[in-house]
Amino acid sequence: MYTKAFTATTALVLIAVLSACSGPADDGSKATADVAAAESALKPYVDAPSAFPVTTPLKSLPTGATIAVLDCGTPICGLFADLASAPAEALGMKVVRIDSGTTVDGVAASFNTVLEGNFDGVFVPALAPSLWERELDELNNEGIPVVTAGVIGLDPAKVVAASSGDKWSVASGKVMADWVVAKDGDSTNVVFYTTPELSFSATVEEAFSDELNRLCTNCAARVVEIPVAQFGTGAAQIVVDDLLGHPGTTTSVFAVGEQSIGLPSALKAADLSIDTLLNAPDPSVLAGIKDGSYTAGVGLDLAVETWTLIDALARAITGQDVDQAVKDDEQVIQVLTAEKLPDDVSHGWTGYPDFATRFVALWKEAQ
Repeated sequence: MYTKAFTATTALVLIAVLSACSGPADDGSKATADVAAAESALKPYVDAPSAFPVTTPLKSLPTGATIAVLDCGTPICGLFADLASAPAEALGMKVVRIDSGTTVDGVAASFNTVLEGNFDGVFVPALAPSLWERELDELNNEGIPVVTAGVIGLDPAKVVAASSGDKWSVASGKVMADWVVAKDGDSTNVVFYTTPELSFSATVEEAFSDELNRLCTNCAARVVEIPVAQFGTGAAQIVVDDLLGHPGTTTSVFAVGEQSIGLPSALKAADLSIDTLLNAPDPSVLAGIKDGSYTAGVGLDLAVETWTLIDALARAITGQDVDQAVKDDEQVIQVLTAEKLPDDVSHGWTGYPDFATRFVALWKEAQ
């Protein structure tokens, strides 16, 4: 039984009403989990990462081009901006970082800067399309290629590559549901934390819900919102309040790892212990998985993703098409537990430690 729940401001008021979601279905029927199907669906993502997305050599270098990379203010947006410099420099391009935030005014101001800046390409992570639809049309009209990461609902004809978008969001949501059912079986009682301001979050949640309902009839589940403004401040308390109101919860699932900043200490202070699964964990969350503060994550290879998107801009600027796997948003992902992570996760996780060498080999013959 999958139910929508509440925001931080209504948490305490609705605990009594929603406590019914912490147990079996309202009709008293028993949960029936298909653990074998969950384990089978999960298997391709457990022992090795998915395939490397780029295999076609680059024909021409975009030497002298300048690209804008927007920074929405979250740790992952910042990581995208940091990671973009190295591949751009290797290709002879310059990166200009533009702070956007996620508010209407902040995004509008950042795109004014983009449109006035004579850029050759633009990289936009995690901003809802409704905030910059007009600006995207202007960029299209000016022939300036755009790539995105973590943006849902864009017209694919308007961007060169929509990375970690709709298809990735569905894939990661399904993998997380598979993991929960494989672990908890008929005892599954799960909470999914979503963030409305991050457009991919709702798609991940929907895919998670659909897969959970397919695999685990009548399993208890609910959805709780964590606003992006609460990341790093009030998010941990939202989770603690929710879990205290639903003591039967077996697993907490996060649409993005940044929702859990500060959670381990908050759980300890509240004398709570629960399995945690986090989507696209950033370095701080990876460190938490490594030291046992979190249980597992569905790793998104942000390094390979960033280099892939810079490569896509280079191809668009020089008139070369991108690989089909890039068009299809085939991300490098893997289920990550402590034993699968290296000792140093300060720069994030990659399924391909030689990714830079792979890309340089594809670029070396370009003129």
